[in-house]
Amino acid sequence: MAEQLLFTLNVPTNIKDDVVDILIGIECITGFNLKNIEGYSKEHSEFDIAEQVEGHCSFYQFEVHILLSELAIVKTALSPVCKYTPLKYWVTPIYESGHLG
Repeated sequence: MAEQLLFTLNVPTNIKDDVVDILIGIECITGFNLKNIEGYSKEHSEFDIAEQVEGHCSFYQFEVHILLSELAIVKTALSPVCKYTPLKYWVTPIYESGHLG
């Protein structure tokens, strides 16, 4: 696996601020991206009435550039907010990163 990773995490709107606080507090993280997304699923049982009408659930998506050695640190730090709300995440290898210009 690559040494550099993109850790992507989908978070319900009601715990976004908790996740922001946790990520900011992790010493090895220098920053992250945050964006609104619309999640679509064939299973609507967890959607509220408005989400069922709209056909999607609103989430926030975090993207965090980390090292492979930091993955366990990040997952452990996030575990308190996952206690009652399982959070979908995935890890993507980064083969190159830098700044242009």
